[in-house]
Amino acid sequence: MFLLILLGSIVVLLSGFAIRKILEMRQSQFEIDNKEFLVAGAAMVLVFIPLIAFIGIKVAINSQVTYYENWNGWEKHARFERVTCTRDGICRHCYDCDPYKVKTDCSYTDDKGKRVSKTCEHTEYHKCPYTTEEWTFTIDTTVGSIPMADRNLPTNPEAYRYRSFKSIPDYTGDYSEQGIPPRWQVVKDRLDRGVPDPVTLRHDYDNYILASHSTILKQYSDAIDKYKKAGLFPTFNVSPMDLYYLNRVYFVGTNIPGNWPMAMNRFNAALGSTLQGDLHLVVVDANKVVDADNYHLALLSYWLSPEFGKNALSKNGIVIVIGTADGKTVKWARASTGMPMGNEAMLLQLQRDLQGAQITPEELLGWSTATVSGGSVVTQLPKSLLADILWGTNKYQRVRMKEHGEGSPGYEYLLKELQPTTGQYVGILVCIFLAGLIAWAICARIGLPRMRRFR
Repeated sequence: MFLLILLGSIVVLLSGFAIRKILEMRQSQFEIDNKEFLVAGAAMVLVFIPLIAFIGIKVAINSQVTYYENWNGWEKHARFERVTCTRDGICRHCYDCDPYKVKTDCSYTDDKGKRVSKTCEHTEYHKCPYTTEEWTFTIDTTVGSIPMADRNLPTNPEAYRYRSFKSIPDYTGDYSEQGIPPRWQVVKDRLDRGVPDPVTLRHDYDNYILASHSTILKQYSDAIDKYKKAGLFPTFNVSPMDLYYLNRVYFVGTNIPGNWPMAMNRFNAALGSTLQGDLHLVVVDANKVVDADNYHLALLSYWLSPEFGKNALSKNGIVIVIGTADGKTVKWARASTGMPMGNEAMLLQLQRDLQGAQITPEELLGWSTATVSGGSVVTQLPKSLLADILWGTNKYQRVRMKEHGEGSPGYEYLLKELQPTTGQYVGILVCIFLAGLIAWAICARIGLPRMRRFR
């Protein structure tokens, strides 16, 4: 940080000296005198440059440790809000109306350095809404709110004209502009029956391990390239479909029928609501993958690698890899989480108890449900083999990044080794340089000095 402050101080002082000389050479009415240069330079070097450097480094490190994870839950409420429209208000569909005159200061300095006062006048317009109200649609879930439509025109907007003589543009069929979005209506009908669907939303969190440049806690495998070339690695899914459904069942070299995506979404909705977990299930052809441990380690290392950037496997992720030789039963199973330590007993139980199990959505995942009543969501846990383990005696526990009581390791010490990247250092220096330019501009502008009048 000291070197950054030193470089920033040199840049600011040199730029100030250069600006001062340029103004003198051009005999400008503006100048930076000795007192202004010393006061501004001291303020920048002693206060503003260290402050900008400190804030810049904090922001840079925070951006490095920020990653994204899945939050799983349930739909809760389909919200409909009416926005009252007024002239120059907040409504979205408006047109120019009611012109009015605006006077502005057009004073200028003539070629003799004298300030000439002048007032200009121009026409501006108010903003009038087409309708007396607009409609906003939102889906509230247990893990966040999802905007569906922002300030739509009402259905049959002609019945809501703000001014009777002003017609309304035709947005028929465009549900992003007019009426009730069909997708929102489907959710509302479902919630009116009290049966919500599962939801997965992406949220940010801090991961000190993935941000670290040298920690031995990171997973590593030299077999990643081998499996990638053989096409035995599934693509790690991070982008929800149809707003908030995310497929987290991956088939490699095999394809087993069943409604796997929805069964997994429902399983994760229960898991996220109760234990804050996020399960991923990989089913691989055991005839093509003969070394289960090697494949499992390579896959985990791949999903945690920089190739996925901020979307790498999160700390609340649970990865279960099962091999099948006949496409019906589990030959072997391996499991891990997105953290290097924690849940060891659960992982060993998964490896042991899954062997020989039938590979069907009903057997492994079950069908979790929930009910909505009075704005509260109640989750019914699934009945399945994985549910018995993840909610059983060795149930899943989310491991914290920060130390939390006895027995919690904490990884905050990794923050001490983090430094801004070269690009981030350059960005901080640019911010310091721009702040210096503002300071020198203020010095040159404030108070026409005594001597400038006589030039």
